[in-house]
Amino acid sequence: VDDVIAELEAKIALPFENQALARRLQLKPKRGVLLAGPPGTGKTTIGRALAHRLRSKFFLIDGTVVAGSREFYTKVECVFAGAKRNAPSIIFIDDADVIFEEGNQGFYRYLLTMMDGLESASADRVCVMLTAMEVTSLPRAMLRSGRIELWLHIGLPAEDARKEILREKLEALPQPLSEVDLAQLAQASRGLTGADLKAVVEDAKLLFAHDQVQEKHGVPIEQYFLRAIAGIRSNQANYRSRKGTSSLNTSIGYPIE
Repeated sequence: VDDVIAELEAKIALPFENQALARRLQLKPKRGVLLAGPPGTGKTTIGRALAHRLRSKFFLIDGTVVAGSREFYTKVECVFAGAKRNAPSIIFIDDADVIFEEGNQGFYRYLLTMMDGLESASADRVCVMLTAMEVTSLPRAMLRSGRIELWLHIGLPAEDARKEILREKLEALPQPLSEVDLAQLAQASRGLTGADLKAVVEDAKLLFAHDQVQEKHGVPIEQYFLRAIAGIRSNQANYRSRKGTSSLNTSIGYPIE
């Protein structure tokens, strides 16, 4: 994640925040960014954090309204127009691979038209960021240079990173919940995302509280966390077995201050 943030700082934040230097060196921020990686790795959080740092408006297009209706296209047009008016701004298209995986050609062509409309000089302070889990589901034309200029991968946290995430989550907890073998839990949680680790801590707290109410004592604290990790893995297995059964939904969001 640190490498991704450094890339965004150099290629988007710097030209936005240092306009005199940008003019002198003719620097242009990257206008199309793809954040690729598994769900729960912080892609949306990174987009919001960048918007907050730049004091810019954050316009969200995600997955809650069915695409293809006349109202949908009108809202997309309003988002792009609003982003231009409120530059510097970020248009954030969440789960773009889900939006396009069923071949919604009408919306795809319309979105490309909107993105190409940002190539004018008046729109050079508008950044379009997309997230995707399966990059192969995105149309090739969308990934060409000039539309997507910066391609960043956000992977799963390594063992040391998982240990630090768990340490941060556990610091505020009372004893004995905070007295755990972090190395053991970090090793056991291989393959989990930051969002998964947060869920592990919350689930472990609930399991511990249940035993306290039942006056069941003497269980090693690590066991609550290991049971929570097992629960997360079970949920993931169930999701994988059911993947592809849900229908496609896409949606539009308006600026978040």
